[in-house]
Amino acid sequence: MTEWTPGNRVSPRVHLSYTPCAPLTRCILALCATLLPGVALAGPGWDAFVARCLDPFEHQTLPIVDDLTEQPADQMHDAIRVYAADAFTLLLDAAPALGDRACAVEVPEAAVDAMAEDWVSAQVASGRYVREADWLVSNEWIEPRVMVRVDDGAFRVVETDLES
Repeated sequence: MTEWTPGNRVSPRVHLSYTPCAPLTRCILALCATLLPGVALAGPGWDAFVARCLDPFEHQTLPIVDDLTEQPADQMHDAIRVYAADAFTLLLDAAPALGDRACAVEVPEAAVDAMAEDWVSAQVASGRYVREADWLVSNEWIEPRVMVRVDDGAFRVVETDLES
């Protein structure tokens, strides 16, 4: 595997939010939310996390940052790059304490939405991920393993050095 650096690669799968049909899809989802108030929709943080961090890490590609604004160098920390968008902040860490590289999406003053909680439940139920302390760790379907953490307003994925 090549050395990781922040880049503009695209994940092999195209995520719904970043396709040409996204505006139409968002309109349909908004209409459904109006007509069916009990239906939970993904928040901007979870949606961005899945498309820009989780999906690329699960496919062993680089996070998607090409249309985000990189923050000035004086706001950076050691190996962390910070990118801003209107609804979220994306952080790339090339030297996290718990692995080889990490990607996180933070949404100010936000709580974990139902879509994130549903994803966690489905992953554990299917056996794709197992719970280890505050993290979900990918099971034997990927090497190196990835760890995912879903907190209030923050979603993180870490590529570990663990093998199945």
